[in-house]
Amino acid sequence: MNARHFTLNVGEASRSYALWVSSCISFEQGRGFAKRFGGVHMGVRRVAVVTVIVLSGLGSASAETSSSVRPILRFADLPKAVRADIEPKDRDCHIEESRLAYGDAFEVVDAGGKRLIIVPCGPAGAYNMPFALYGGYGEEISRAIFPLKFSETTGDTAFNIRYDRVEGRFTSFLKGRGMGDCGSYYVWRAAEPGSKDLLVLEEVRIKEECDAGGDGGPAAWPLIWKRQ
Repeated sequence: MNARHFTLNVGEASRSYALWVSSCISFEQGRGFAKRFGGVHMGVRRVAVVTVIVLSGLGSASAETSSSVRPILRFADLPKAVRADIEPKDRDCHIEESRLAYGDAFEVVDAGGKRLIIVPCGPAGAYNMPFALYGGYGEEISRAIFPLKFSETTGDTAFNIRYDRVEGRFTSFLKGRGMGDCGSYYVWRAAEPGSKDLLVLEEVRIKEECDAGGDGGPAAWPLIWKRQ
């Protein structure tokens, strides 16, 4: 799937926001379908996996939250700490600056000034794309983790991130194969302003059988865990 980028018009009352559709890469291989979709460490690092279409700020200004969103389209838009991870060719998260032109990197800033930055991390592949999470205040930015299944595990890389600005939620959809009829689906929300956390895990859904069935999409898959 080719990436497309649409204009983000933050200043207008009607609030037309950016839609970023990323190309995708394959997820880390491991033993056992359920283990891969559970985000279990298979190989070098733990991963969360996420289908991303970043679709922010639907509707009128009255539906907005207090967060602001902006696309990141060049290295100069990033804090030094993030650039140090993705710009040098010898770093695990290295990407070419031209990759940012796809519009699949972005920053969310909450009412308290806390910055949450999502950027591509490393090479792309078939149908899932890796991203890294950074957060902090001002230029004091550091790498962060994604809470995974049951909240006691975390991942330093996630794939294909979708952010809903109105709900303040990030959804992750790991495609078990290209048609997306199986995999895992994570839902996070942005942590409250002032919290030391960036994301809070809300629910996990997993479908192991790749059956080409019309089942209502990943949000309707069997619920494995939900925050009480």
